[in-house]
Amino acid sequence: MHLSHGPRGRPAPGGVVAAPAAGRSEAPVGAEPLGGADLPPGGREIRWRSLAALLAGTALVRVGAAGATVGVQLYVTDLAHGHPQGYIVGATGAAEAISEMVLAPILARYSDRVGRKLFLVAGPLVGAIAVTLVALSVVPGQIIAARLVEGIAAAAFVPTALGAIAAATSRSVRARARASGAFEASTLVGYAGGFALGPLAYSHLGRGGFGLLAGAYLLAGLVCLRYVPRETPLRVTRLSELVAWVTGPGPMRAFLPAWVGTFGLLGAYGSNVASLISHRHAPVPGQALVGHLGAGLVAVVLVCGILVLVAGIAVWTPWIPRLGPVTQMRRAVPGVWVFSGALLLANHLPAPAIPVMLAISAIGVMWLAGFGPAAVAYLANSSESHQADRAALMSFYTATLAAGGALGAFLGGVAVSLASLDGLIVFGALLAVMTFLMLRPVARFGTGLLPGTPES
Repeated sequence: MHLSHGPRGRPAPGGVVAAPAAGRSEAPVGAEPLGGADLPPGGREIRWRSLAALLAGTALVRVGAAGATVGVQLYVTDLAHGHPQGYIVGATGAAEAISEMVLAPILARYSDRVGRKLFLVAGPLVGAIAVTLVALSVVPGQIIAARLVEGIAAAAFVPTALGAIAAATSRSVRARARASGAFEASTLVGYAGGFALGPLAYSHLGRGGFGLLAGAYLLAGLVCLRYVPRETPLRVTRLSELVAWVTGPGPMRAFLPAWVGTFGLLGAYGSNVASLISHRHAPVPGQALVGHLGAGLVAVVLVCGILVLVAGIAVWTPWIPRLGPVTQMRRAVPGVWVFSGALLLANHLPAPAIPVMLAISAIGVMWLAGFGPAAVAYLANSSESHQADRAALMSFYTATLAAGGALGAFLGGVAVSLASLDGLIVFGALLAVMTFLMLRPVARFGTGLLPGTPES
């Protein structure tokens, strides 16, 4: 049996119909150009070239955003002469995430209506302009305003790219699992590149280093301009119906709180830890990991953390079709507790024990890595019931990423103000407890939309 789709790209009443009559090869009305089983000559090559471009663009956008996030932390620390207020550092990270959260559903909606390519090219251009404005800023308030503008880039690009990826893998559970893992890996590779480039560029070039990050944004737009084809938009669902489906009882509403909690953890660390471990931050008595590393070592620590996550994704991704997305997410969350406990001990034990504790914390990071690709697969599966509105639905990935990032960045900054790195670690562990509990209602729905998975 096959999912049937009405003229607006939604499931027909009853949800399933018999397969099309023999001899008919047309996709049903409302089906996506990249997702059909029958592709024109060269169509498969175009599809995979487009997917590669979307993944490369995703990585480059994250290089710009993550590099700016870390570079701004160091810049704000310098402006405060080594004693920055934690809430100000957190606010510079939260600003970009807030505008991304608010604008992602709006821009994704227009992407579904007028076509994806415009947003895949224009979004990174706005990001390049915003990072240039960061370089021209001289007080924290100006930096925060520029980062609000920067959030437009991810709001336009990420849900649009996710919608295209979901469309291209709509007929294969395994292809979707691989694409979900590849998307998460490209995102993390982008973060690794940004975490490396941001502190090094700022350390050597000062505010001029933000120009390199603007270049990453520009390159993302150029890649999509060259390799992503234009497509004919489908007729979209009325906004009131779409909002009612997302916010009503069902798989999306059940999942979003846990997704916010996970990104809150990443936002808390991503927006605060570079400032804490940098030698630009004053040491804190009794906390061994605070205030000792130069810019190069800060970059090494952050990049190593991302590489461990990427390795974990490679290990976990093949298990998505076997376990199902929800089961895999629940099994991944305890990795945060391993990471937090080991890091807390490393912050207080004598120097010889620190490498051992950091190695154990890396095991926790690899354990946690299974959550991301499983979550992307879950959201992509959920979009199957509204094929014409994929970008709008996948914008909830971006919105929850931004909401969690903003919440985590700000509350993590408050935790840092209260207890420095110890406060950040405890805050992250508590977020993981909440996320694990919030996943319990999601298990009722499973994936529910793609046949052939353990949870469908």
